[in-house]
Amino acid sequence: MSNDLQSTIHDILVDDLEVDAESIATDVRLDTLELDSLAIVEFITRVKEEFNVDLADEESALKDKTFGELVELVDARLGSS
Repeated sequence: MSNDLQSTIHDILVDDLEVDAESIATDVRLDTLELDSLAIVEFITRVKEEFNVDLADEESALKDKTFGELVELVDARLGSS
């Protein structure tokens, strides 16, 4: 997993979804970041715009993932595209 990828996803959460930067760590579950369903959809849209990777099929499962798992998921999708 690249630091650039992790940094970009971190920036999407902070800049676009107004998540507190201090609260984001590799092992933090997304559901603890107070992301509602609209924020999840916005996140999926931003990831698609930024990386050309579609996570729509993961929408319901994203809240249960940690930040690290989310980065790994995007990384895996990048590798398969």
